[in-house]
Amino acid sequence: MSALARLAITDGAGRTVAATARLLDLAAPLAVERFRRALPIREPLRHVRWSGEAGYVLVPELVDPGLALENRMSFFCRGAIGFRPEHGELAIAYGSAQARDWWGIGWATRIAQLEGDADAFLAAVEGTQRGGVRELLIEAEVG
Repeated sequence: MSALARLAITDGAGRTVAATARLLDLAAPLAVERFRRALPIREPLRHVRWSGEAGYVLVPELVDPGLALENRMSFFCRGAIGFRPEHGELAIAYGSAQARDWWGIGWATRIAQLEGDADAFLAAVEGTQRGGVRELLIEAEVG
């Protein structure tokens, strides 16, 4: 059975919204294991520049240019969480997004998918576009 992770965003006013993500450990075992070892993650969440409707965090502990991509994706669906090991980047799509950089189209490993009613959480991710940086906390789900 796949493990869960709890994600929480705190905005500038101190309000927190949370969501649960199912880790795709069968489809991306190496990337998910690396992700688990980095938990808890507390990093600034920013809006992407070139990739569409998504927010991202850069996690120094996740940087590994030699880690092969698993469960590859270029396009992100709403609620997908992608991992780009060359940057240590985790991206969370609140709408249509794509793994892109200034030089063009890229690839990511899809490591998780948000579950249940994640609308408020995804609205907080979207809020980084106009509202600026927010804090993102990702922890292992207990229970």
